[in-house]
Amino acid sequence: MTLIKAFLWIGRITTALLFVLWGAFFLEHLTEWFKDSGHLPPWSVFLIQFFHLLMLVGYIAALKWKVSGSIIIILGALLFFGSLGANAMLTFFAISIFPAIIFLFVFYYEKKIPPTHSADNLHQ
Repeated sequence: MTLIKAFLWIGRITTALLFVLWGAFFLEHLTEWFKDSGHLPPWSVFLIQFFHLLMLVGYIAALKWKVSGSIIIILGALLFFGSLGANAMLTFFAISIFPAIIFLFVFYYEKKIPPTHSADNLHQ
């Protein structure tokens, strides 16, 4: 296994784990905020939940499209954790964008290093 493939798998595994972790928080917050339909939360909660959902969509998208999904992850995490405003949120932001950084690294090196073709090896 090449180093790039190892990084790709690290990105995939951390994406799946973070999707499950933040997805559980997302569902928990949905049930807490929206369990009483007579008393809906303020519009800012809807917006923050949308940012959280955007981050989750980015995790799923990154499994298929490395660059687009990574950008969505970073944007969603920045908006979500930035809107919460706590100092500890910088740590959560850094952890949340880890797979995006890995995927962007893999994309960069896949473009930088041309793939070897088996036809090239036949002539040697």
